[in-house]
Amino acid sequence: MTTPDVSAEIEAAAQRVRELGERVAEQAKKNGLAWLEGYERMLRNMLDLEEQAAKNTGQEWVSTLATAHANFVRETSEVVFGALQQQLKS
Repeated sequence: MTTPDVSAEIEAAAQRVRELGERVAEQAKKNGLAWLEGYERMLRNMLDLEEQAAKNTGQEWVSTLATAHANFVRETSEVVFGALQQQLKS
């Protein structure tokens, strides 16, 4: 009685698992980029709304403070989102 050589079957199965893993990783990157871009748009809209609401108060100091805050968040998030996008694209 001989034992069957299953090494070819194991290698084929391992190859299928590798290919599936690569497809899953690629789809996760695409989904991550889509989510990140959507979050970026939402944040921009919220910051624009914050500034507009502050301007509508008629108080210069409120408008100045809101603009400073919005600019800080924009500049900070630009760096963070840029780094995340680079990671997801590589």
